[in-house]
Amino acid sequence: MKKLAITSADILGKVREKPAAAKERVRGNKASRIPEILEASIDVFASEGHAGYSANRVAQAVGIRLSTLQHYFGTREQLLHATIRESYSRYVERYSKLSENKLKTPEARLDAVIDDFFDDVLVDATQPKSSVAAFCLDVWTLAERDRSVSELVVEGNKQLCQIWIDLIAAINPKLSAEECTMRGTLIMAHVQGLIVFCRRSGPSVPEREALRRATKGVWRALGNASA
Repeated sequence: MKKLAITSADILGKVREKPAAAKERVRGNKASRIPEILEASIDVFASEGHAGYSANRVAQAVGIRLSTLQHYFGTREQLLHATIRESYSRYVERYSKLSENKLKTPEARLDAVIDDFFDDVLVDATQPKSSVAAFCLDVWTLAERDRSVSELVVEGNKQLCQIWIDLIAAINPKLSAEECTMRGTLIMAHVQGLIVFCRRSGPSVPEREALRRATKGVWRALGNASA
């Protein structure tokens, strides 16, 4: 028979403190913890760049121990890769929802994606402490030297490019699949070029709203032009 243990806390009706390990398990709820870690990781990478990025810095930003973070992401590389995937997936999800809205015409859906892009990424790109544009440029630079990161970027770009390809096909159903792919690829190239241009130009970019209107005109023309 197991020995019965009665403590003063039991007699006085006090609630026993849970062991530290138990507290850590309750605190580390996977459903809420991982998104919190990835959010902080995106911010740290954007603000510190690859050279200043570390798992310890991310753990500090979240307010947890490094050992807790490593329970979810064992190495710095695993954390960074998950962070890059998360960043791409956010924009794939956002743009997909806008591009698949059947309550709008294909042209209106294309305009909605452009507006979201300008309001978020390009406005952000002009700020000294921008996050989206800085994150993109650092990831693209890292991809030049790191094959695993390059593969993540290629896959993310492929998913984003498919959104433009599908929109082109919806705008102009007469185009061949090959032609839609080429035009969608041109839009993807324009997207990345605008991020670089606006980030490097900063607040000096002239007539931002005129640039938005011109972008809509160019992308619509790519969709509507005959083969």
